[in-house]
Amino acid sequence: MALGTFNVILSVIFSAVILDPFLCVSVSPGQFGCHDNMVTSWPGTWLFIGYFTWLIVGVLGSFGWAGLFYLGDTLRGKTEVNAFFSKVHVIAFEVGVLGATACMAAVGYVGGGVVATGGGAAVAAEAISLDIFPPLTNDTTSVFNDMPVVIEAAFIVVAMLGIFLGILNYLSAKSSRA
Repeated sequence: MALGTFNVILSVIFSAVILDPFLCVSVSPGQFGCHDNMVTSWPGTWLFIGYFTWLIVGVLGSFGWAGLFYLGDTLRGKTEVNAFFSKVHVIAFEVGVLGATACMAAVGYVGGGVVATGGGAAVAAEAISLDIFPPLTNDTTSVFNDMPVVIEAAFIVVAMLGIFLGILNYLSAKSSRA
């Protein structure tokens, strides 16, 4: 429940930033003053996807885990869980989901800002690779040439590890009513 509440607080902050037209989120990074707001344009599809993925997976997923363990206690009497697995589960889940959605949002914000100021998709991709996720190699055949995909995949793997540990922890929980 604490993680879900923390994620709700983060969501309120993210929503306030996105919905406040005076913050000019729709203006590309580095530009001051805005003539546009979120009502008339959205700064990048990936910002949109990252935001709603955060709401669905980060917020609702956290409350889903809380509900699963609560029902395990209430219906099945499973009250004794591994404390280490619980901590690693929560930390890995939060780091993975927050990192993956932040990566999506950053790509959408920078790329959308470039497109909003007249740049094309190739220019947006170059701005993303130069401004936030530079490639680790210049070899175009290497997977490390397209870093947003690699970083996103790494965070998804961390989140999936957290989910796997949560499932293992739930399945291995013991009843204290014996």
